[in-house]
Amino acid sequence: MEIQKERYSEAALTAVGAVWLLVVAHGRHAYGDYILLRLAVTVGALYWAARVYRDGPRGLLWPFVAVAMLLNPVLPIRMHRTDWRPVDLWLGILLLGWAGYWFIRSANDGKGGMRLK
Repeated sequence: MEIQKERYSEAALTAVGAVWLLVVAHGRHAYGDYILLRLAVTVGALYWAARVYRDGPRGLLWPFVAVAMLLNPVLPIRMHRTDWRPVDLWLGILLLGWAGYWFIRSANDGKGGMRLK
C-alpha cells in the first residue's frame, strides 16, 4: 500500500506542475514566477527521467530529459514570452496526460512497477 501512496503523490505533484504550466501559458506573470516554475518542472522532469530509467520503458527517459534541458533555469533558453506560451501549453497538457496515465496505471497495477518493457 505504501507504493500506491507514493505513486499517487507522484501523479498529484506532476499534475500540480502541469496546471501551473497551463496557468502561466495564459497570462503575464512576474519573471520570478517563471524562474520558479522552470526550476520546479526541471526537477520534476529529472525525477521522472530517473524513475522511468529505473522502473520503466527507457524510451520515455528522453522526453523527460528534453523537458529538463528546455526549462532548466541554469542555462536558460531565451525566447520571448509569446514564444513560450505554446511550449508551456503543450508541456502542461503532456504532463497532465502523464500524471493521469500514472494515476490510472497505479490504480491497476498492484506492484507499483511499470510493465511496458
